[in-house]
Formats: sequence, C-alpha cells, structure tokens
Amino acid sequence: MTLPQAVFFDLDNTLVHRNDSIDLYALQFWRDFDHAIASGGAEQAAQVIKRCDNGGYLPAGSPFVSIKQAVSHGLKTEIAWRQEVEQDALLAHWERYNAVCTAAMPGAAEAVAYLRENGVRIGVISNGSHRTRLEKVACLPFASAIELTVSSESAGASKPDAAIFRLAAEALGVPLESCWYVGDHPFNDVLGASRAGMMPVWLSGFHAWPEGEAMAYRQISSLEHLAGRMAAVPVRYLFE
Repeated sequence: MTLPQAVFFDLDNTLVHRNDSIDLYALQFWRDFDHAIASGGAEQAAQVIKRCDNGGYLPAGSPFVSIKQAVSHGLKTEIAWRQEVEQDALLAHWERYNAVCTAAMPGAAEAVAYLRENGVRIGVISNGSHRTRLEKVACLPFASAIELTVSSESAGASKPDAAIFRLAAEALGVPLESCWYVGDHPFNDVLGASRAGMMPVWLSGFHAWPEGEAMAYRQISSLEHLAGRMAAVPVRYLFE
C-alpha cells in the first residue's frame, strides 16, 4: 500500500472535538448571560447543551428540526433565569459563537502535519451550512493545511450520498480510489465513503457500529494512533 494522494476528514468528532467545543461555548454563554441567570454556571450550561446536542444528531422522534432549536430551547427552559431572555436571543447567540468556539481533536494536528510533510493533500467533507464549516476550519490551528472544505450546503448533497465525496475528489483533481476518508459516523462517513469509492477509516468511540453491518474497514480509536502508526511503521503494515 502507498500513501493516498489525498485524505479527507469529517469535522465534528473527527478534526473537531464536539464536547470540548461545547465547553468553550458554555464559557462564552456564561460571560454574556450570567447577569440574567439566578444560579448555576458554565458547567451546568455545558451539560444542558451536550444533552440537547446529542453529539450533533437529533434523536429519533425529536420535536425539533435542528440542533440549534433543540439547544436554544434547552437553555431557555432548563437554566434558572432571573431575567427574561427570549429563545430567539439564545438561538442567535448559538449561531454567532458555536462555530468559532472550536476545539481541535487530540492528535489532529499531528496527523495533519504528517500528511502534509509527506505530500498528501488534505480536505474536509462535512454536513452542515457552508459558513459554519468554514468558521470551524478557520479556528483550527492547522487550518492553513486544509486545501478544500466541502459542505453539504455547497455540494447540494449530504453524506452518505456518494455525490458529495465525488465532488470533493473532483475539486482536488484526485481519483476517488486515491483518497482516504476519516470520520466517526458508521453510515455517513465509513459506509458513505466506501460506497463512493474512497478508502474509509473509522474513528471509533463516538457511535456504535450498527448491528447487521459487517465491519470490514480500517479502524482507529484516536487520531493520535493515525499519526503515530503512519509515522512509525512501513505503510504496507498500516492498520493490519
């Protein structure tokens, strides 16, 4: 096996640690709203947000149509307010600060540095609005290494649709079979990339592998392992 020409990454819970990012957002939330809150603190706000955020995926049967609606409703109803704060104001605050309160995943910088040093091109394929994808990438300490960010909004297709993977590969001018895709979600990332023709690498630990679906793909439990194993062993032995 030789190194791929390009490696694409998912954002949330791959290059970005979503819960650590929520902790950063909760600090911003507390700074801006503590005057209106009767009790609690940033930690309580973070707990509410993480429960409503649900790892970035609305649970089945959710009454909300978006994460931002779920989060703003949770903050409105579960925080002990001493002054009235409208849910629209909480939603606007989330939209303003969520993306810029971004914490990199441990090991991401090392993985990106190794790929770049070895001439591998780097991109992002992520579901969500294009503006927030770009804002999150810009906040990463290795943002300059990322050549391309493709969002479901910009592509007109969402993972696991093969179209978004094809579009990203074409934009870099790299054949699909010469691309890897690293992500945490079994369906959207691993199966989606595989069915599109990319080589998927599953970052486990955030979503359970679905029952009834054969796990026949490369797997790592941390991006630190990706960087370390790629640097330390001959490429033909990677992930074996």
